[in-house]
Amino acid sequence: MVKKVLAVALAAALGGFGSAGASEVEIPVEPVNFSVPANVMSNNVPRPTGASGGSSSQRNAVNESPQLSMAPGVNEIVPVAIGHLNRIVTPFGEPQVTTTSDATTEIRDNVVYVATDQQAPVTMFITQKGSEAKALSLTLVPRRIPPRELFIELEGAAFTPGLVSSPKAERWETSQPYIDTLRSLMRSIALGEIPQGYTLHETDPRTTLPSCSQPGVTYDFVNGQTMTGHKLSVSIGVASNVSGQPLEIKEQACGDWNVAAVAAWPRNVLGPNQRTELYVVTKIGERPEPTSQRPSLLGGAQ
Repeated sequence: MVKKVLAVALAAALGGFGSAGASEVEIPVEPVNFSVPANVMSNNVPRPTGASGGSSSQRNAVNESPQLSMAPGVNEIVPVAIGHLNRIVTPFGEPQVTTTSDATTEIRDNVVYVATDQQAPVTMFITQKGSEAKALSLTLVPRRIPPRELFIELEGAAFTPGLVSSPKAERWETSQPYIDTLRSLMRSIALGEIPQGYTLHETDPRTTLPSCSQPGVTYDFVNGQTMTGHKLSVSIGVASNVSGQPLEIKEQACGDWNVAAVAAWPRNVLGPNQRTELYVVTKIGERPEPTSQRPSLLGGAQ
């Protein structure tokens, strides 16, 4: 059929030839294959949002949980209420928000309030004011849902002392004499309270933990808590009596050059297999002073 159509068209174009001659003209035509390989739909094409098998470092799925464990450099996509106020509790003592969105933001202590009346997602970075060491990346997806409250913690309890230092903690620590501050701090911890401006989180086992040593007593700070203020940090752990007989917890067993105070609560005398909490207060940012060695008058003979 294709050959006949081409023959007729050619005969019309070549008017000098007779109809009989034109009908005998044939031009070979090769059919064109317009088929497309199926793999072009998958080769070098990014996986869709939420697809399984993606890299663990890329989090494209919407996170519905109110508890967010975030790592710097990894964006979290979370739903928020449109037309309502949303509350984001950050791990920073004095957070700072950087965004190009038209959403309304307000900061109170370590909390960021966000409100938007637009359908467009709100992207932002949250950092500690005055420090760009760590930035938390958020994409807020507005939905017609009730107001949300989100709680953010640094992934793996990763924590840098002083990163979340709060002016409120500094004012609280300097509002009274140093000894009174330590006494008030210990009392607040024993009562289950958190002093103004302080933050409480699980202990990161990668940080330097208190070094305690007493015969018959085991210490566990790895599974404990850390409470951090401006210049003081408290490691909260558990001391256990494994001696098989009563003994008294000796606070000096945890002494070190940067330790400000040690206390056991609710008891400092333990019977066999009894346990108690142990609070070790250390000074943030303190470093041992370099010392010079005095040569002995006795030389190598002692």
